Amino acid sequence: MTASEPVVGNMSHANAWSNPSHVSAQDALRMAAFLEERSRMTDQSHVNARVRDVLAPAAGERILEVGCGSGVLCRLMAPSVAPGGHITGLDISPDMAAMARRYVADAGISDAGIADAVTFDAGSAEGLPYPDAAFDAAFAARLMLHVERPEVVLRQMMRVVRRGGRIVLMDWDWETVTVDHPDRELTRRILHWRCDHQGGDNWSGRRLWRLMLDAGLRDASVTPVVTVVHDDNTSLAQSLWRAAEVARDGGAITSSEYVAWVDELRARLAAHGFFASIAYFVVCGVCEGTD
Repeated sequence: MTASEPVVGNMSHANAWSNPSHVSAQDALRMAAFLEERSRMTDQSHVNARVRDVLAPAAGERILEVGCGSGVLCRLMAPSVAPGGHITGLDISPDMAAMARRYVADAGISDAGIADAVTFDAGSAEGLPYPDAAFDAAFAARLMLHVERPEVVLRQMMRVVRRGGRIVLMDWDWETVTVDHPDRELTRRILHWRCDHQGGDNWSGRRLWRLMLDAGLRDASVTPVVTVVHDDNTSLAQSLWRAAEVARDGGAITSSEYVAWVDELRARLAAHGFFASIAYFVVCGVCEGTD
């Protein structure tokens, strides 16, 4: 499988990710593999590490990830809560949760004595299947842009986190994408079409801080994470090829414009002169829920 965004059945990328429980088991397998491959790319590993830094998991803590996908971030957090802590990952897709369990086994983290400290459940983010104040912290990464009611999801996260516990959210802001390309007008058309028509709420990153304030979380902070890429083996570069494809397929650009735009960037990659960037926003707030 390549790093291109998976085409899932007859569903668009946006619809598939908004509710992967609606796809077949085979498609869920492809989506999980896509998440695993993207997580190994340098730009995504950098962003994931910053989410961990902001959340600051500590030994003995009970932490929930909402929308865990294949479990990449749960596995990343697990060593930090040992000994005595526990990571719970929740995904709406039972098939995705099953794949997350398999990846834990494949990762061999049992060698560190913490495999039993990571579990995965299937359930809805809008009705979390956990009691009040069950966790010390909760986080959601790349989730809010795909849900219809992010305020409901956040309220649920607040309910299951103890008073004084942390909640961390992270999303990208696609309109912060920069690409060094000589055709500014064409580049703007491609990027704006992708931002407005593909992949959920691509302004979600800039909305997260206000979402926390409106929900009543205190001490809300924002950590911007800018990834800069110069090669093709990065999540952003792969997303740019996809952006050009969907802009062409959506009628925003012609086939000849698509070829010209992509060829120019390919030439810059070959000449080691490729530049692109995007901003992610990691927000953290303190919960005033029940003890």
